[in-house]
Amino acid sequence: MSVPLFIESGGAHVSKYGEILCGDSLSVVPIEGGKLMVLSDGLGSGVKANILATLTTKIATRLMERGLPLEEVVETLTDTLPECKVRKIAYSTFTLLKVQDDGRVYLAEFDNPPTFYLKRGYVSQLKYKDRIVGTRKIREAHVHVEAGDWLVTVSDGEIHAGIGGLLNLGWDWEKIAKFLETQVYEDISAQKVAQILVDQARQLYEDKPGDDTTAGVLKIRPKRFGAFMIGPPVSRDADGMVVKKFLEIPGRKIVSGGTTAGIVGKLLNRDVTVDLSTMTNKIPPTGKMEGIDLVTEGVHTVNHALEILEGINDMEQLVGQRDGASRLAWELFYADAIYIFLGQAINPAHLNPNLPQEMGFKSRSVQAIANMLRERGKEVYLEIH
Repeated sequence: MSVPLFIESGGAHVSKYGEILCGDSLSVVPIEGGKLMVLSDGLGSGVKANILATLTTKIATRLMERGLPLEEVVETLTDTLPECKVRKIAYSTFTLLKVQDDGRVYLAEFDNPPTFYLKRGYVSQLKYKDRIVGTRKIREAHVHVEAGDWLVTVSDGEIHAGIGGLLNLGWDWEKIAKFLETQVYEDISAQKVAQILVDQARQLYEDKPGDDTTAGVLKIRPKRFGAFMIGPPVSRDADGMVVKKFLEIPGRKIVSGGTTAGIVGKLLNRDVTVDLSTMTNKIPPTGKMEGIDLVTEGVHTVNHALEILEGINDMEQLVGQRDGASRLAWELFYADAIYIFLGQAINPAHLNPNLPQEMGFKSRSVQAIANMLRERGKEVYLEIH
């Protein structure tokens, strides 16, 4: 069975020098069977541009969420957006990208730079068709993406970076395409690529951006699954059933808690060995078990992993960390779909009044982690035994 596709998204922006609000707006929302990204660039800068750009992305995403056909969404946008009577140009532009889980992509652009489509690490030219809607020309494209492909859209602040300064004619589309080819690789995140693009533009502007600059990135890759088991079931008779379900989940496997690891090890006929090199002043050491990607101590480590997840935006911030809490946070962040098996049997050790009060909050901490992951767009399936 083929692994389903996953559409990972990232976005970054920098405001025009001297402005607090960015005149660009980027919206990424899940829709049935896929994901929608809309980038809009409001005319000018500051508050007015921000309002116009935000209005554009809100209209597009709301209509799409209601199931309106894409063609009607594009027509509604072009009919709704006002036009500057003096300069005879629209008050806001847009790029609309709809990527479906089966790889089908629809792209519509109005006065924004062409979208970058990377395949096998190189930028490929999209085949556009022009369409007149009212008095405005919309460029449309249809493409089928596969795992390893990227779609990158930018506002014209990115294209114009460095103009009149470090680069006489600006960064321009072709130079950005070559730059992207040097930055994109299999393990880099969509968010990291978006941030790199914006940071590079800021440098070309010599830290005084002459225009609002935004990058939106979609990375197409195989969907990542994970299974996390913490705590033994209330009924010992359920041990075998729960472990069997846990092991049948595709992807990476994480076990937290000494008793839980013992149950898994017994049914697999495998031992757990402690890795003392991963111990810190705050976090107990991790363990190793054949067939399991991570074994950690229980409640204490989970609570610290929750704190870590609350303070990060990108799992690359955890690369190189060896303590159990950081590694657990990385595993939970890494998975697109995570299956959590929460056992609620009482551990007698946690009834000891001399232990920190936090040791009694396993269920609450796991529920908080599940909610946080859902808020970040993860699929979370929680089973309580």
